[in-house]
Amino acid sequence: MGKKEERLTALRDAIVHLCAPRQIYMFHQKSSLAGDLTAVKLCVIIPGGDSQETECRLYMELESDLPFDLLVYTQEEWKRLLDTKLSFAQHIRETGRLLYAAD
Repeated sequence: MGKKEERLTALRDAIVHLCAPRQIYMFHQKSSLAGDLTAVKLCVIIPGGDSQETECRLYMELESDLPFDLLVYTQEEWKRLLDTKLSFAQHIRETGRLLYAAD
């Protein structure tokens, strides 16, 4: 596993530890000319609770040397958005990279 994947894996694992999500998707990434990952955008689907509160808590508590942006949805919000054709959630699920799925 290269350094690029190590930083992404560490960020993913920290999110899993902090909020026990159902899924994590990476839906955008930026890389340097050398191919090093410089920033990511992640979508985190949590089992329930307050998605905005969880998003704020993740921003406050996550420490990562990889810059990131987050979108957090509850499973219910995610399911409702997936039922809407052409939603951003549909785009994320279809084109994003699934980094984590709970068993």
